[in-house]
Amino acid sequence: MIVTVETATGKVVKVVDEKGRKATKVSARKLEQISKSRNGFRYVATILHSHSSPGCVYISIGGTLMKICF
Repeated sequence: MIVTVETATGKVVKVVDEKGRKATKVSARKLEQISKSRNGFRYVATILHSHSSPGCVYISIGGTLMKICF
């Protein structure tokens, strides 16, 4: 998954797969079904944006924080 984020605001601009196909929005009902299923979801990563570091985006993967600056 490739997530494009506007660095000035943290707004997600687009989400595509490695072949450029757009991601599909998931309904609240489907989200609930997955969450309540036996396998549910697994935490993978969190993308963070901070105005204190303009031009930088932070990503937490498995408890390790990394910074990407543009």
